[in-house]
Amino acid sequence: MCYYKSEVQRLNDLLEHYHAAFESLSEDIEPIQEKFEELIRKDHQLREIGTRNSSELGSQILKYSEKGSEPSSLTKQELTLLRWYDRYLSAWRTEGAYERYFENGFDYFPTHIVTAGAPDKLKAFNWGLVPFFHKEREKAMQLRPNTLNCISEEMWDKPSYRDAVKNGQRCLIPVTGFYEWRWLDDAGTVKIPYYVTFRDQKLRSMAGLYSRWKDPSTGEYYYSYTLLTCPANSIMEYVHNSKKRMPVFIDKENYKDWLNPSSKKEDIVELCQPYNDPSMRAYTISKLLTTRGINPNVPEVLAPFNYNAAIQEASAFLENGEKKRAMEAFKNAISAEKVNESHLQLAAAQDIKPELSMS
Repeated sequence: MCYYKSEVQRLNDLLEHYHAAFESLSEDIEPIQEKFEELIRKDHQLREIGTRNSSELGSQILKYSEKGSEPSSLTKQELTLLRWYDRYLSAWRTEGAYERYFENGFDYFPTHIVTAGAPDKLKAFNWGLVPFFHKEREKAMQLRPNTLNCISEEMWDKPSYRDAVKNGQRCLIPVTGFYEWRWLDDAGTVKIPYYVTFRDQKLRSMAGLYSRWKDPSTGEYYYSYTLLTCPANSIMEYVHNSKKRMPVFIDKENYKDWLNPSSKKEDIVELCQPYNDPSMRAYTISKLLTTRGINPNVPEVLAPFNYNAAIQEASAFLENGEKKRAMEAFKNAISAEKVNESHLQLAAAQDIKPELSMS
């Protein structure tokens, strides 16, 4: 499945690609910026740093989460909100650009998509679809982890999606790449992250469904979407070896058909096929994107990392009887909570392809 994606683009290129305009870019960002600054003013250290030094400010926000750190003037709940605001706003800090190097679906950020209802506008929707029929906010929000993705073959039958399908509520999700893990063991304890992107680094569009849910307690609307998946292509069969799925991509020449509410079911099925763009590539990256206590929305998260070299180094220590050094070297490379000697031996027995291209 796909729970992590990226989009790094100049805003003018984004608007030109879709022949669309932001409906209310400032209206989406300004309320979050105001809340962010309000929380900063409540803490003397953050207030002294100020919002202009975003790097130092972000570091201090994260320090407050460390054990034994100097206490903040903010509550635990306020610090959680502050970290969320900082991660969300970090994508907009370069003037004229949108730099989301790493978007974690479980953050439920409002990000821009193009909808069938307004194909000439980019609108801010939250990843994780909430169907219109839910009556309680808590249950509606709890549903989101399960609706980040939708298996395209099942969208006509699943209660969470069938109304969106019936009403033609399809959307395009701008990306420049996405992340997936190759499992080295059956349980997924040891897994290797790959970044899947395109050699031309131009925008592509994932396919999705969207919804509008009204909070009965406040009367406010919550706009959300889900990302559609289909069987894997040759690259993703190797990378996503646990389930062999991939996001549905829509070519630019098919945008109008995808967004047309009147498109027939057979036409939609035809568009939900494995994507075979010859410029697609995938390469291994480090565990930086899952490292705790940092904001992973940095260019370094996309840097290639050779796991074979790291695993060979750890294996050499193990062969020399230096188990402690072997496990330290292995843990420094592998993103996993608990790894042991058998996991290292299993990884060493496999040839991890550092890069893949369309065959």
